[in-house]
Amino acid sequence: MSLDVKIYSDSNRYKLSAVLKQSVQGFRRSFYLARQLAGRDIKAQYRQSVLGILWAIVPVLMTSLVWIFLQSSGTISLDSTGLPYPVFVLMGTSIWSVWTECFTLPTITVNANKSIITKINFDKEALITLGFMKMGFNFLIKISMVAVFMLLYRVTPGWSLLAFLPLLMLTIFSALASVFLAPIGILYHDIGKAIPVVMQLLMYISPVVYSSPRTGLMKNLMQWNPFYYMMDDLRHCLTGGAIEHGVFWIVLFLITTLLLMLSLVVYRVSMPIITERMSA
Repeated sequence: MSLDVKIYSDSNRYKLSAVLKQSVQGFRRSFYLARQLAGRDIKAQYRQSVLGILWAIVPVLMTSLVWIFLQSSGTISLDSTGLPYPVFVLMGTSIWSVWTECFTLPTITVNANKSIITKINFDKEALITLGFMKMGFNFLIKISMVAVFMLLYRVTPGWSLLAFLPLLMLTIFSALASVFLAPIGILYHDIGKAIPVVMQLLMYISPVVYSSPRTGLMKNLMQWNPFYYMMDDLRHCLTGGAIEHGVFWIVLFLITTLLLMLSLVVYRVSMPIITERMSA
């Protein structure tokens, strides 16, 4: 039986096309491993739990209920959202939790699997695939909850719901940005701690729990916040509306394509160095 032979050499010179090819091959070779790890992690996450997978939506649901109570009790006064407020706020908080998870999950996944990284030689792209699988599982649970609330409040999406599929690009963009930052986040835990704080601040200058104001300082701040365009158009698509910021999505697509190549190259080149640092 013939065995694959790998030759490792010390070199500071990399060919972009060769690194990208190796990365794609790494994803293909490690898919089965990633699938096994994803099954293990998902089962372990909800094992010995009464609510089980409901814990994936409990934080989002509790946050939404707080805002629904504040609005219905008159504690806060919000402009008309064009949708039943429970659907509006639940849709916003669910989408925002997915984005926050996208930015943090790759770094968390690598840190959680340090033991096998330092002991087993495998294609580290498996950890990216693992992160995407876990993220996709949680995404399906949350989007199902949103669908149930839309059904209860009789919010019927139109044919433009099909436009929601291209908008998954923003989730991919968020995950790729995290993959790009993962090598730094693994070595310096400040990155992992700072992301939730920054995302919490950005949430309040994005139309997550309230509609975007027509004038004023907050309106100006939102125009410089890319999450404003993402959230606005995604809500429109989910409820049968049209995409209003087409130019933004074209620019985001180009940036995502570039970020895809950069993140895979940076991850592929840096992981052997990080593995060595972990073993030291």
